[in-house]
This record gives sequence, structure tokens and C-alpha cells, in this order.
Amino acid sequence: MDPRTVRSPEFPPDSIWLNTRRPLTVSGDLRGRVALLDFWTYCCINCMHVLPVLLRLEARFAAEPFIVVGVHSAKFISEKDPLNIRRAIQRYGVAHPVVVDPDHDIWERFAVKAWPTLALLDAGGYVRAMLPGEADEEDLVERIETLLQEGRARGILAAGPLDIAPDPDAGTTFLRFPGKLHVAGDRLFIADSGHDRIVMTDLDGGVRAIIGEGGAGAHDGPAPLASFHNPQGMAVMDGTLYVADTGNHLVRAVDLETMEVSTVAGTAELGRGRRAGDPSDPLSVPLRSPWALLPLGSHLLIAMAGSHQLWVYDPDRNVLAPWAGSGREDHIDGPLDEAAFAQPSGLTAAGKYVIVADSEVSSVRAVDLEDGQVRTLVGRGLFDFGDSIGTPDRVMLQHPLDVAAGPGCVYIADTYNNKVKAISFGSMETTTVFGDGTPETMHEPGGLAVAGGRVLIADTNNHRLLRGDPATGALEELSPLAG
Repeated sequence: MDPRTVRSPEFPPDSIWLNTRRPLTVSGDLRGRVALLDFWTYCCINCMHVLPVLLRLEARFAAEPFIVVGVHSAKFISEKDPLNIRRAIQRYGVAHPVVVDPDHDIWERFAVKAWPTLALLDAGGYVRAMLPGEADEEDLVERIETLLQEGRARGILAAGPLDIAPDPDAGTTFLRFPGKLHVAGDRLFIADSGHDRIVMTDLDGGVRAIIGEGGAGAHDGPAPLASFHNPQGMAVMDGTLYVADTGNHLVRAVDLETMEVSTVAGTAELGRGRRAGDPSDPLSVPLRSPWALLPLGSHLLIAMAGSHQLWVYDPDRNVLAPWAGSGREDHIDGPLDEAAFAQPSGLTAAGKYVIVADSEVSSVRAVDLEDGQVRTLVGRGLFDFGDSIGTPDRVMLQHPLDVAAGPGCVYIADTYNNKVKAISFGSMETTTVFGDGTPETMHEPGGLAVAGGRVLIADTNNHRLLRGDPATGALEELSPLAG
């Protein structure tokens, strides 16, 4: 039976395109080329895991008539905005063209059911495979090579790759897509994620040290020579700064006396299961996008966004293991091993509770350290999101990425609503503290910290750090970092 039986649907003619100087068509630009369509949405951790695979494929087949096209089919309201998608493209280093699919028109034409999904097209414009889930790189290489050979044998391959110019970069700023923040004494640590480094400052933003040479990598050694890849959460314990090296799927340690960087957990390979390796040898355990860290007594709690769990690392015993969450991506309260999270991305401690920013269910969860139960403070489920405040039953968030405990409350980075909100521990009511929802004021804040009665905010997409007065709602930029 001839596998070339399903012709690829055409892109809608009125689509918005990013990372290309002109719109593309299946019948024109893709004809004669093997094409890989990536159906993604930029909030999705599994989609993030696919992007490095696509980058390597693009490099491997750079001289061939092969093209990757991203189809951004939004989950959240905020993700429909081309400006926000453009920022995500820059943040994650996407070099291929991306077509904006806000209402899932292209998604439905290809009968896609889940993020991420890859559609593989041959040089004749036929759909040869639909591949849901995280991609197997070697399988993709074999499939692409087979289709290139087939097209060459049929004499229908184009002469070479398509000439496409990506959009200009975000420009030069001291910080680039800053992520998590951590305060320890008189020091502020900033995950300068877009520059793949950690910046250490005083509480007014005066730079004291830069950890990492500024290029993506996983090298240990002295601070100026070490490297990270999209670092996020940080925590100081016993003179050591621990770093969730998210893009490398590692946990790193920085000796704050010698400024030497070492790796304490992970293999630098993306973990494929909910747990693997020897718990007594953390360097043998492959991790899945560790995103936030929290000191918990003598232990280090890790929000493992990619496995939808919380893990715990014991530096004294050198042991690493899952602690809470079944690994199922869902919104389920209950005992630690039965509860379900969905891309936990922020952690803070408040009394006997660990508070979790559970981003994909747009919720704030609480783990009771006394009875081992997971409960929901605000939020409902995977597709329940919005922008409303008040009593817990009324509150709607949109992909919160961080939480930080303050006096009598917990602050929430309500990331896709471009706001910082707070839940009062007395009334349990939620209010908006900072931001009016416009990206000019605050654009997808990804990190929070509290110091000296003020809230420090990583204004991620505006490449800056803000300091807010919760009593007045006033915001100021920490100017030493701005220039």
C-alpha cells in the first residue's frame, strides 16, 4: 500500500508568521522538502523538552532540503498573543519559522490531540507520520533520512534548504529573561536565565559576582569558567548555593567561599520516567527539568517540573528521591504519594506548609508537613484559568510560576496575567498587589523574593528586576541592573 495517501493540509492564508520574512505555504515553500511540523505551546514543559531535539536536527540536516516549522497552538489566553510568542521564541532560542495558531485551526486540520505532537511531511507534501509526545531523536533522524533518500530517488527534492531569516534578537540588556530570585542575608541571587548565568548582588542591585561564563553549557569549575543552561531556582544552605540547572536537567552547587561550581545531581540527560538510577548516587539519576528549590531543614526540596513531582535531596547522606506527587499530570489532592501536580514551578515555606506554584493547573497548592497531605489553596484544574480575585472559590490564575511567603500572606507570580497577587493567611482571600495586566508594567513575571518588607520581582519578558512596596503597590526598577 502506498503510504502517500494523506496530503498535508495548507496553512490558513491569513495566519501570522514569526521568525520568517514572509508567510510559508505547504504547496510552495515546503514542496520538495522534508518538513517537520512541531505543534507546541510555550507553557508546556514537554514542548520545551522537544525544542533542543529540533535544534539538533536542524543542525544535522542544515545542508539538506529539510525544514522545521513550529505551529504554536495556544493553551492559555496569554499564549495567543504574537508578542508573547515572539518573546518565548527568543527565550528558548527557536530559530525556525513559527505560525501562530491561536484558535487551533491548523491543529484541527491535522487532527492533533495533545502537546507536543510532530507531523512529518515528505517532499511531495504528504503526511507520513503523526508523532505525539516527546520525540525520540534517533527515530526522527532515521525517518528524515529515509524521506530524503526517497525524495532524491523520485527526483522531487529541492536544490537545498529554504532561505528563511529569523526575527531579530531581544537586544542587549544586562539581564536577559531573568527567572528565579533568592535572598540569603544581604545577598540577592538572580537566575539570569537568558544569559545562562547567576548574578549575585546586594539587596539594592549592586553587582557582587557573576557565576557562569554566559554561554549554555554544563561545565564545572571556577565561577568565570563554569556554565549553565537556563538556570532557574536557587537556595543557599550551609555556605553553598544550590542551582536548579533546568536546561541541563541538573542540580549544581556553588561554594560561596571559593566560588567553585560542581554538579551534585543528574546525568545531563533528560529523564524519561518518574524515577530511575540509584537514589544513593544522585549523579546516576536522570532528572526532568528541575525548576525550583527550597531548603527544608537539612534537606533540599526540588520542584521537578518535568515529572510533575516534588523531589528531595539530602546533601549530608547524598541521597535523592521523589517526595510528593504520583508523577501523573493532574490536579489531585491527598497523601504525598497519591497527590498529583502539573508542572510545579515555584516553592516557598510558610509555617508547617510548603507552598507550591502549580503552573499548568493555574493553582497554588500546600503540602502539610505534619500530616503529609496535599491541599489546594486556589485553583481547580488543567483547563481552568482566568484572572479573578476574592475568596478561594472565586480565584482564577493563569500559569503562576512562583510563590514567596511574606508577613501574613503568600505572594504569587500570576505570570500570564502579568500581575503579582497575594493570599492572606487570615481571610484566605486573594488580592492583586502589583501590576495592571499590561506588559509595559510587568510582562510574565517568573520569580519572586521578599526582603526588607519589599517584594522583589523578576520582570522576565522586560529583562529587568522590580522592587515593589506592598503597602502602596508602587514599583521601582533596581537601576544598577538596568544599565
